[in-house]
Amino acid sequence: MSVKSLSLPFVLALLVFAALLSACGGDAPPDLVIPTVAATADPNLPPTDVAAVSPTALPTQTLPPPATTVLATATNTPTPTPIPPSATPPPSTPTLAPTALPPTATPVPPEAAAPVYRVAFVAANDTLNVRRRADADSAVIGQLPPDATGITVAGEGQGVRGGGLWLPVETAVGSGYVNSRFLTEAIGREAFCADPAVNELLTRLQTAIATEDAALLGQLVHPTRGLRLRLNWWNEEVIVREGEIDNVFRDRARDAVNWGTNEGSGETIRGTFSDVMLPFLTRDLLGATQWACAELLYGPTAGLITLPEGYEAVHFYSAYRPAPAEQEFDWGTWAVGVERWQGRYYVSYLIHYRYEI
Repeated sequence: MSVKSLSLPFVLALLVFAALLSACGGDAPPDLVIPTVAATADPNLPPTDVAAVSPTALPTQTLPPPATTVLATATNTPTPTPIPPSATPPPSTPTLAPTALPPTATPVPPEAAAPVYRVAFVAANDTLNVRRRADADSAVIGQLPPDATGITVAGEGQGVRGGGLWLPVETAVGSGYVNSRFLTEAIGREAFCADPAVNELLTRLQTAIATEDAALLGQLVHPTRGLRLRLNWWNEEVIVREGEIDNVFRDRARDAVNWGTNEGSGETIRGTFSDVMLPFLTRDLLGATQWACAELLYGPTAGLITLPEGYEAVHFYSAYRPAPAEQEFDWGTWAVGVERWQGRYYVSYLIHYRYEI
């Protein structure tokens, strides 16, 4: 190997080494160990400036800065938004069984107000006696006028011989007993006319008449108050009482009653329900084409059309069958009284109207 073939740094290193040996003065020359160069620098490149070499930065973990305690100040403090309380979660271990919640109580609807009653079926020149006991012969402690209202029932009624029911009442004239036939539940006209239960009752009444179903008719009439019937408003009333409705469509000659007088001739009208009333019910009630609530509909007549005294306390519907075009006086009307008693509607009265001279 020639010296030229060696690199300049290497030659300089040999010279320095030889000088050191000469200075030490050895007898034999040392063995030279030439280190193998791991990497030979390219002589054509300029030497690298050490200062220009940037050390490789190792990745470091950035730690969060320590929490800074902020002191609250009295100024510029925002109003906190209220947060609804939340349930504290149970510990993860051990897992607890869910706590059974007590059942939610079912809301109880408010109790219906106790019904208020008023006097009914008492003539304008008469009064209703309030008696000390449930007896027609008991002492009278007060008298109620035909339009008295604000009456409350204070307890269970007492039945008497003949099917009557006397009720303990509290009135403006004192506490005592009155015959329940002369009381009715007070209800406003608007509420009555708007109640679909009344229309249902009227439909069932027509069905009972059309099919002559006494059992159905008996369901529509209060068992102890009975059904009041009038042939013309000014005639005397006939009351069909409990036990009589069962045979009302199959009555016998011995069941004939006096229905009043005929307006034209003045003759007495006597007969059974089937003989006298049923034909008018079939013709005018079932044949009615116009209905009105709390209003009497009728055709031309020279007579007076009104309700009997005391009947106005019970609301009604009128069923009107107009007269044919060629017979203007051949019309018929039924006033169907409907009263509410202890929360339920019943047919209270039936009054027939027709042309009068």
